[in-house]
Order: sequence, then structure tokens, then C-alpha cells
Amino acid sequence: MEDGGTCSSVDAQTLISKLQSEAADSLSALAVESLLATPVGELMPAEVVTAAARKALGAWLESETAVKVLNSVVETLAHRLQTERRPLKDVMASDVRHALREMMGRPFSPDRRLVLTIIDRPPTRELVRQLLLDAVLEFGRRASAPVAGMARGLGSLASMVGDRVKARSGGLGSLVGAVSDEVERQLEKRAVEFVDSALAGVFGQIADAVSDPRRAAESAELRTAFFDGALELTGPQLARELANLDVAGGAEILRAGLKRWLASPASEAQLKHFVELLGERDAKRPLQEVLQEIGLLEVAREVARSQLANRIRKIASTPEFAAWLGSI
Repeated sequence: MEDGGTCSSVDAQTLISKLQSEAADSLSALAVESLLATPVGELMPAEVVTAAARKALGAWLESETAVKVLNSVVETLAHRLQTERRPLKDVMASDVRHALREMMGRPFSPDRRLVLTIIDRPPTRELVRQLLLDAVLEFGRRASAPVAGMARGLGSLASMVGDRVKARSGGLGSLVGAVSDEVERQLEKRAVEFVDSALAGVFGQIADAVSDPRRAAESAELRTAFFDGALELTGPQLARELANLDVAGGAEILRAGLKRWLASPASEAQLKHFVELLGERDAKRPLQEVLQEIGLLEVAREVARSQLANRIRKIASTPEFAAWLGSI
């Protein structure tokens, strides 16, 4: 180093050579340990993260290529799925499959009120109501078929009796037809009343079946059956459903909604609050302590040192670095 604080050409070349070899390892280790000793909150200040998130989100929302890129990714995925004829159970690693199936089979009983809050919504209620009504009406029509048959028989008899009987009776054929229609109307009326009164009980029974700890094993069997059914799906089946999702259209809706939210006065405060909630517990703790707690310290240290050392070597090998070093 010269008196003016500038590296001589010899010193610069020596430093470059060292950074291309063993010095990169020691420098990366020094940088990583300094990083690990820094509190999480200093590494990711809420204000900085919020500003960066808003900037990145805003840039994506304004980008005309965002939806096109997403659509391209979906098309690529769908194409790959089309070529995979095997069911998912044969594609997925057996150890992963067994572990996931075991997780699905663990007994679990959510809170009953939570279940009702999720499932007892107007669209769900209307769907269940229509299904129950159709089933009850179909059963009622089959049960009332003998009555309808009798009414049709009486109608035939009435037509044979003729005008004299019609005059005296006021029209027996019309009467028996009315009987058949009335049976149908009463059936529909009673069915609607029954289904409407039964809906609350139906949702309550569903909630009980899902949340009752005594039936946790049955719920686990149900989840496992769904999981096994999903594993039977093949690539082409998934590709078809992926195409039906209209991902690009959904992305456009999402983008429009996010743009409205981002432009609202409350978005910055809400986003900052969300970031603060994520880092509230660990903001004052060193990164090393957090990683140690979750069992990832040594892995993170090794990967970070190795990747940073490789990056230092590559940078030190560039003419741009040599020019920069000669200019300081």
C-alpha cells in the first residue's frame, strides 16, 4: 500500500492472487460470522423490508409481462404433466409418500365453532339444501307412485263413464287429475319445509363428525382416503385441471385487487404491521441464535461460507475488480 492509501500494482496483484485462493475462505468466514452475530432486526429492519416489499410488489403489478410469464410457466408445467402417464403414487418417492400418508392419518379434532364458521356459508348452505331437496323429492315421488297410478286409473274410468257422470260429479277426470297434482304439490311443500328445518342439523352433524375427539380416527381415515385418491391421479389429469383453472385470468384478478390495495392509504401501515409481526419474536436476537434454535446453524454457516468464498474468487478474477482495486 502506498503512502497515499493507494495499492501499488504489485500489492494489488498479490491481493488478487490471494483472493483467488485461500484468502477467499478466510474472508468469507469473517463476513459470515459478522452476519451471524447481527440481530435479526438489524439485518431486516421493518421499515426497509416494508419499503422493499412495496417497491417489488408495485413493480410486479405494473409489469405487463408478469401474467405472461406466469402463463408460460403454467403451460410448461402442463406440457410436462401431459408426458407423465404414471399416477402420482408411482412418481413420488416412496419415503415421502409414506411420511405424508402417516401425517394425514394422525388424529386431529378442530374446534367445532371453527368448523361451522368455515362450512356454514350461504353458498355451501344453498348447495346442501338443493342436494337434500332433490334426494327427498326423488324419494317422495317413488313413494307416491302407487297413489299417482291409482289416480291415473280413476281418470281412465272417468272417461268411460261419460258426460252423465261428469255432469253429476263435476268432472271425475278433472278431480283425479287434481288429486295427483295436489299430491305433487304437497310433497314439494313438505320436502322444502323438511329440508329447511334440517339444514342446521346437517351442518351441526358435519361439524360434530369433524371435531368430535371420539371420531378423530374416522376423520383421519377420511383424510387418508382423500390422499390415496389424489395419488391415483395421473399427469394428463392434473394438466387438464390446471388448464381449467385459468391461472392467467386469476392472476389478472389478483393483480387488479393488489393494485387497488397498494394504492390505498392503509396499505403501507398494514404491510409494516405484518412485517413487524413476522419479526417480533426474533428482532433483537442474533441470527446465530435463531438458526441454532431451529437446528440450522452449522448447515447455514457452511453453505454461506462456501458460496461467498466462491463468489469472492470469481469477482477477484475479473478485470473489473483489478481496475477497481487499482483505483482505490
